[in-house]
Amino acid sequence: MFTKSQDWYDLVYDAQGKDYEVEAATFRQMLHARGVPRNGPCGRPRLLDVACGTGRHLALLDDFDRVGVDLDPGMLERAAERCPGVMLVEGDMRTLDPDGLGAPFHVVSCLFSSIAYMQDIRSLTEAIGSMARCVRPGGLLVIEPFLEPVVVELGRPWATFVDRPEIKIARMDVPQVEGRCLQLEFQYLIADANGVRHVHESHRIGLFTREEIGRAIQAAGLGWSFVEPGLSGRGLHFGQRPD
Repeated sequence: MFTKSQDWYDLVYDAQGKDYEVEAATFRQMLHARGVPRNGPCGRPRLLDVACGTGRHLALLDDFDRVGVDLDPGMLERAAERCPGVMLVEGDMRTLDPDGLGAPFHVVSCLFSSIAYMQDIRSLTEAIGSMARCVRPGGLLVIEPFLEPVVVELGRPWATFVDRPEIKIARMDVPQVEGRCLQLEFQYLIADANGVRHVHESHRIGLFTREEIGRAIQAAGLGWSFVEPGLSGRGLHFGQRPD
C-alpha cells in the first residue's frame, strides 16, 4: 500500500489528471438512478467508503451520512483533516465489523481499484462478503476494479511527474506480472526545500477478470451488474441486496 508516500499521494494523482469532483458528481447520479434516496425529511442516505484513502471522494459526497475505513493510519490522518466530523476507522476490508461501523448502509463503496489489493480469489471473496454484510436491504455495493489480466502491458515503463514551485516529484515503475498478481516497484525521486531524496515503495496487485468479481458479488447474496465506463474508464461493479 501507499505506506511511504501519503504526503505526495494526492499530488501524484492530481498530476495524472484524476478529477475527484467529476467522479463524485457522476457517482452520485449513478447511485440515485439506482434507487439510493436523496437527502430529505428522512435524513441523509448512509455511505460507507472502504479503502477511503485520503478522503477525496468522502469530502465531496457530503450529502451522505459518511463513514470511511482504511487499513493505513497515515491515510486516515489525512482523511480526517479533509473530512472533519466524519467517522473514520482503521480496518481491513476482509474483516469489517458491521455493528462497529454502524451498518447497515444504503451504499458501500470501494473505489479507485482498491479491491485489487486482494491478491487471490479467496481474499477477493472474503472482502466482498465482508463489505456486502454492511449493505442494507435494497442497498448497493459498488466496486471499481483494476485491470483485467489480459490488459496488462508487460515491460512498459510508466512515469508521473509533479512540477510545483515548492516540490518536484518523479514516480516511475516498470510493471511485472507474477502469476495472477502485478508487482509494482514505485521509485520516487522527491526534491523540496530539504534537498533531494529517493523512496522505494512496493505494491502487489491482484489481477481479476470481470466475471471473477461478479461471481464473488453473487456469492455474497447480491444481484450483480457491470457498467462502463464508470468513473475512470475501468467500469463499476454494482451489487444490490434484495429488499
